[in-house]
Amino acid sequence: MNTQVTIIFVTYHSESRIVKYINKLGKNFKVIIVENSKNFNLKKKLKKFSNVKVIINKKNNGFGSAANLALKQIKTKYALHLDVDTNITNKSIFNLINAANRIKNFGIITAKINKFNYKEEYFLKKNYLKNYNQMKFVDGCCLLFNMRQMKSVGFFDKNFFLYFEETDLLQRCLKHNRKIFMIDTIKISHIGRSASDKKYNSLIEINRNWHYMWSKFYFHKKHDNYFYAFIKIFKHIISAFFKVIYFNLTDNKTKKLIYEARLSGCINSMMLKKSWYRPKIN
Repeated sequence: MNTQVTIIFVTYHSESRIVKYINKLGKNFKVIIVENSKNFNLKKKLKKFSNVKVIINKKNNGFGSAANLALKQIKTKYALHLDVDTNITNKSIFNLINAANRIKNFGIITAKINKFNYKEEYFLKKNYLKNYNQMKFVDGCCLLFNMRQMKSVGFFDKNFFLYFEETDLLQRCLKHNRKIFMIDTIKISHIGRSASDKKYNSLIEINRNWHYMWSKFYFHKKHDNYFYAFIKIFKHIISAFFKVIYFNLTDNKTKKLIYEARLSGCINSMMLKKSWYRPKIN
């Protein structure tokens, strides 16, 4: 078993997917799973893996808070956060560790995501080393943390329940001069929006829309100012308002609830209220 890295997962109603993932990883790595849906059955199913620790969170405070809970317990040199809906081989994980040992002076390293649109503004310096790109922004589905360097950054802002928590962390890395690298030769896949069981799709979609709008305003208020944050979400407020009316008139209850959630997320964040909305799943 590798002694340099601990892999962390945050799960929420994703038992079947995470069990398959752990079976694929085997006993090659230490793993910490923080389960946000109080699924005690998951702990029983993974009991046979002595390298896996499952923490059943007492309260679902979102991704960032759960990830921080896992990160506080890590004693290895590196921590690797993986979304449950990523597809990465054990070989690629070992390659990430080798890349980390080669660079040494970094905060975060990630792999290249298949079919992801890497815009020019995401790069600080292409080929900082051969196939090692220094980045401003990367997708948060696969993040290898240099634990020593990241402690001064502070990991995730617990005020985010969902969305923008990784973008916020990347911004703080840059402000603390912690380098972010993406390795061209290490490839992974990210399905996206499929970490939870499909039967909860409609409830989780409403939850996503509420938190996307709340987090977008909060992020820009935190890193810019209140007025700039308002400008960034103004078009979403207008769009959501008219779509609530439209879908009410056309009796499309699902769409109406989604845009009501978007509008509510905007308003609550503007009123400086905490990110309180939670999906109503038993």
